[in-house]
Amino acid sequence: MADPRAAYIDVARAHLHAADPVGAGRVLMEADRIAPAEIRQRPAGRDILAQVARDSAAPTTLAHLAVTIGVG
Repeated sequence: MADPRAAYIDVARAHLHAADPVGAGRVLMEADRIAPAEIRQRPAGRDILAQVARDSAAPTTLAHLAVTIGVG
């Protein structure tokens, strides 16, 4: 069975593909709260965080997280 925490990245990616960086940002911030390793250490998590953080509509807290972990 797949780790359900990994689904956060897929959900954030879906928001990004739907042109909803704010929704993607919310999902990533929740993922960082519940399962920080998914965002901070997994390459897929770091990649989607970097993509969302580059969007001008991304939440400020997400941009700060990206800079903090070195992907922004």
